[in-house]
Amino acid sequence: MRAKLDANEFKRIIDNTKRFVNKDASNELMSWIYLEINAREMIIKATALDGHRVSIEYAKLAEAEKSFNCYIRPGIPKVTRHDDYAELEVRKDRLYAQVGESIIGYVQPKGKFYDVDKVLKDLDGERRLGTIAINAKYLKDALESISPCNGTRKIAEIDVYAPCHPVVIRSGWKGEPDNLKIVLPMNTRNQ
Repeated sequence: MRAKLDANEFKRIIDNTKRFVNKDASNELMSWIYLEINAREMIIKATALDGHRVSIEYAKLAEAEKSFNCYIRPGIPKVTRHDDYAELEVRKDRLYAQVGESIIGYVQPKGKFYDVDKVLKDLDGERRLGTIAINAKYLKDALESISPCNGTRKIAEIDVYAPCHPVVIRSGWKGEPDNLKIVLPMNTRNQ
């Protein structure tokens, strides 16, 4: 079973999911990124979870013989500006990832990955309260600027209002004035 995709897209989906793996989890599958190759739709889906959060990324495939699923570690072959494609191939119980002249093999773990699609389907049945578009960098900066309240645990309370109102992020000690971060919304094609 083989699949081929743009090398930079491969790097992107791995980079955007690798922070969501849990290297110390009792469930070993949480230390892997789960790849689903859909040959019919020519899409690859990368999913990672650590018990508290989930990341899902998609990319288009250039080639795929047939659909298959596999696991990959966050450490992948180096992608340079000279590399056009990444190739994924499963043989027996091993995944081989090749970019340019670099190749890494991964012995596939046993077990079934958590059914993240079920969680998403359950959410689809819930009433959405609203959607707010925010510049991702500004939101990231606001959240990263929160100091730990006790020990190393950062807690943020996020107030979301109407779609055209700012998002207010509150942090700090209980009983003291809130530390505030305010991120203004952006216009989208749906507004």
